[in-house]
This record gives sequence, C-alpha cells and structure tokens, in this order.
Amino acid sequence: SDEQEPWNLDSSYCESPESDSPRDVAASQFPIQGFLRRKTILKNGSKPRVAPWTRYWVALWGTSLIYYAAKSLRGQDRHHFKSTPGKIVSVVGWMVIRGDNPVQPDVFLLTDSDKGNSYKFQAGSQLNAHLWSQHLGEATKGGQKQGPTNLMSFE
Repeated sequence: SDEQEPWNLDSSYCESPESDSPRDVAASQFPIQGFLRRKTILKNGSKPRVAPWTRYWVALWGTSLIYYAAKSLRGQDRHHFKSTPGKIVSVVGWMVIRGDNPVQPDVFLLTDSDKGNSYKFQAGSQLNAHLWSQHLGEATKGGQKQGPTNLMSFE
C-alpha cells in the first residue's frame, strides 16, 4: 500500500544509509524530514520571473535532499504528499544561510554557488528552521569529518 504513517522530524542519524534507493529507506534513516515550502530565488544565476512558494515533504538522506510533491493543495502531514520522490538533489558544497528577518524567523536559504541556484525555505517554526540548517550544514560538508587542525603540512 502507498499509504504510510506520517513522519515527524527525527533527530536520529544514520551516517551511511544501507539502501541504494530512497524509496527503500526507512524513515529512521533520515536525520531530518518534514513539510517545507520552497521558493526559487536564483536559477542558473538568473532571478525567475515568477517564483511561487511550492509545498514539499522533504527528507535529508545522507548528503541529498529528497523532494516529495504534494498530492493536494492543503495538508502538511506525510500522507498529503506522494510516496515516490519527485527529485533528489545532492547538497555537497552548497551553503546554508539562516534568515535574520524577525518577521520570518522560520526561513533559511540553501545556495549552490557553482550552478547559481538559490532557494528560500520556510520551515514552519524557528526551531524547525534551526534543525534543518544544522543538519543541512553537516550534509553540505559531504559527511566528511574535519581532521585535526594541529597537523603540519610539508608542501
């Protein structure tokens, strides 16, 4: 059955998902997931003529964002979104910027400087925006741990 239990934000983390396909990944393998609204700010270095807010169920899987399109115009629970991913985007090398607008404390930006793409996300609360920013910040580094800073270079 395509009907799944609604998923909530989940802070449990699985560093290396065992599955090759996000469709097969259990919800517990997503460090964070939930309802987000996304607006395109820049696409290939250009500002789009029309930039509506688009609703998605988004899950972070390793270093990729998985987008599930909405089934209906309303609803913010998992079952209001398709069970098959619409797109999967690697965020390695991207930048995450927390918004500083007090009118929109639940906003953060995700920018791919190499391709000239920038997206604004609305997370529904300041806490959710903080959690998404934190997890995405780790994912943009490619999951690589920082080495010790006291090593000498002989180049």
